[in-house]
Parts: sequence; structure tokens; C-alpha cells
Amino acid sequence: MLRRCRAAITLLRTSLWLGGLLPSLQADTHIYAGAVGTHLNDALVFTVASLFDTQSGYRLPMVQRTRGLNAGYFRGDTLTFTVLSATDLGTGQMPGRALLGSRLAVEVVHVAGPAGGALNFWAGDGENPSDQITFSVPVGTTQGTNAFVISENDGSPGSDPYGHIHGRDFTTTLPGLYTVGFRLLDISTNGFGGGPMHAPSEIFSMYFQAGPTLENVQGVTNGFRISFRSAPGITNLLEAADTLDPLTWRSVGVQSRGNSTLQFLVDTNAAAAVRLYRLRLLNIPP
Repeated sequence: MLRRCRAAITLLRTSLWLGGLLPSLQADTHIYAGAVGTHLNDALVFTVASLFDTQSGYRLPMVQRTRGLNAGYFRGDTLTFTVLSATDLGTGQMPGRALLGSRLAVEVVHVAGPAGGALNFWAGDGENPSDQITFSVPVGTTQGTNAFVISENDGSPGSDPYGHIHGRDFTTTLPGLYTVGFRLLDISTNGFGGGPMHAPSEIFSMYFQAGPTLENVQGVTNGFRISFRSAPGITNLLEAADTLDPLTWRSVGVQSRGNSTLQFLVDTNAAAAVRLYRLRLLNIPP
């Protein structure tokens, strides 16, 4: 990712990927699903949306995979949509649960991001990742209808809508920042007139950060303050130059390890009117 500064700030972006291997960094991020109440037609809800939505500061970090099922795509932590148990596995009813007999699915409503990019969903078999994309939603989609079931019941009357299904992945095709909107649906037929028991949820939007990014370059008294973000386990080196000549790039500060949050460095050697910045990746997970 490259940024150019002229006087105060002028920006230009690119990406650099270098060789090297790192053990898989994939972890499991859970987003829980339930309902606002236990009456027919009460709306469904993502119960922890405020921890992950676009206002929270959270971005799902994704790195380009060099081998395996997702090779060539950007993939990060496993994002698992988990339905709260309506019975707490027999020990009592859970607050925020959906009704017995409901069956929940997640619909991908909108995707924004780099032009020509797409968000891919890989369904898997419940435990192991799939070897092919289940569906793809291109950037620019605003009324998407692709959905995947997250309850493990069959939708029969009285069945627990609980679900915690592994072996699913989201990937993107290009580097950049994506905004993805999800909506919960009840696909059961146990409500009035054979319809759903719950109304759909409001749209929950979150960020997917594919690849590292230089997010801001700010002029300060003694140079420029550069903010950047990178995935956990990725070692980065911030470099600067006054021209695009490959022989002029020099490191700014020391190597840093990504942690998904904003990190900062100050370049005190920015004397030229034009200053270029890039993040150089020193390793890439498989």
C-alpha cells in the first residue's frame, strides 16, 4: 500500500506482496443471532452488532493466501454466525433467543469496496472448508438475495433454532476495504399463514479489510505522522521515498507486527515537497 504526500497530503495507493510463509493465523470470530422478543413477528437481531459494525472501529483483517483452498484470495479469521439456543441445551431459555420452531439464515444484502472486487462465501460441510465458492457477491450490489442457513434444525415446529456451524469462509478477490451488509431472515413456515415466525433484522454492516492499508498521512511539526493497519501475525516495514525510483526507498522506524488496530509512525526526514510511503510485507501466511 503506497501513499504520496505533497505539501500537506496528496495520496496514491498500491500494494506490495513478498514471499515467505507463516503458519495459519485463522481464528474464529463469532457474531450471535437472536430476536428482540419472544412473540410472533418480533424482529430478529444480531445481538452483538455494536462490537463489529462500521461504527465500532472493528475491521475483519484478511490476508492474501498463497496455497490451500483459498489460494489467490484474501481470507482472514473465520466469521461464524451463531444462533443463540432457545433452550440453552436443556438448562433454561436464553435471553435474546429466537422462538422455538424458527430457522435462521443470513442474507448478504450489499457489498461496497474496490471496483471490480467481490465477496465470496464458501459453505463447507459444517466442519471442513469447501473446495469451491458457494456464491459470490460483486462490489456494487445493493439488493442482494444470496443467503446461507445458520440454524442446525430442520424448521419443524418446536425445534431449537440453535446453530454453530464451522467450516465456512469469506474471501475477497481484490485488496481494499469492503463494507458488507448482512440481514437475518427466518425461513421457517411456522408463523401466521405458513410464513416465518420472526420479522427480518435490520441490516448489520461491517468492514472487511483485505490486505494492509495506509489509512492516513498527517503533517506534523517535525515531519509526517503515518497511520496504518495490518493483520495479526504479519510483519511490516514502513518505507518512504521522494521518487518512484526503486533505489530510493528507505525504512521509516522499525519492523512492526500487525494487530488489526491502527498503528502509527512519524517520519522526521520528510524534507522534500513530495513524499511517498508504502508498507512492505515481510511474510505472508499460507
